[in-house]
Amino acid sequence: MFTTEQNVRDKFQLNDTTLVPSVLVNASITDAHTELLRFLDPLYNADPPEDAIVVGETLLATAHLFRSIAGKDAAEQKRVSIGSQRLEEGSRFAALMSVAALVEKQAWYLLEPYLLEVPPHTIASATDSQPILGED
Repeated sequence: MFTTEQNVRDKFQLNDTTLVPSVLVNASITDAHTELLRFLDPLYNADPPEDAIVVGETLLATAHLFRSIAGKDAAEQKRVSIGSQRLEEGSRFAALMSVAALVEKQAWYLLEPYLLEVPPHTIASATDSQPILGED
């Protein structure tokens, strides 16, 4: 690992260990490190790592962390109905996902000089429709 739990907590002032437990931060760091190693030029996989790599992995870990927090938030939100009126949940999920995307983009930008290749930024893309059996 290039970063630490303390680096992640300090970078985004994540002091609440109830909302953001150590096990979640460390799992996010592990996920970020695994992802980074897929693209990192072995030349830069040295001890001690360059500062930019530490910061990049910190940002990448934080993006993973924010997505995890957003997922938990989405699963725990409750819909409230009063008569035929529904009170919708807050926008915290969307905000956390947006911040995660921005932080991840910044991480890969910072890490780019140290990578063998830049990871794809799209998860999937649509292709033109093709007829299937029985269609013209």
